[in-house]
Amino acid sequence: MADLITLPSQTRVFVDTIVFSLHFGGRSATCSAFVTRIARGDIKAYVNAQVLSDLIHKLMLAEACTKGFINNRKASELRALLENNRSVAASLIDYQHQFESLINIGIRVLPITRKLLIETKAERRAHGLMTSDSLHLGNMNRLENPILDIATYDRDFSHIPNINSWEPMDVI
Repeated sequence: MADLITLPSQTRVFVDTIVFSLHFGGRSATCSAFVTRIARGDIKAYVNAQVLSDLIHKLMLAEACTKGFINNRKASELRALLENNRSVAASLIDYQHQFESLINIGIRVLPITRKLLIETKAERRAHGLMTSDSLHLGNMNRLENPILDIATYDRDFSHIPNINSWEPMDVI
């Protein structure tokens, strides 16, 4: 793992959900600076629908917790709250603004196709990855010009040959 703050300009990098979560949660100045670099066009960032789905979920949970609707960021707690009080969902709007502001800064979204879902069994078997991580690696590997860099706070990528894993070193 290398320090994310030192990622060279113009690098094409796949970005894992946790990097955005750390930025929005105020837990890493490096992740916030990284997002700013994406917005300036200094970094060419790629994600897939899995990353975006996980992120919007985490942002909604964080807002519900911050607003005191739930005590911790457990999906089961929010689900139970919404089952009993559907109107709470209407008051959770900040997460959507955060999400839309992020996806509008020039992040490229790679598709998760039926073919990718089947083919990434190779990544799962070869590298012992969970499904979502294998989809990330599969997206990276299957581009005409493969992406060799990933921004993450997940050590599951550090053992994969030819992949450069960049991690924020200032997480609080």
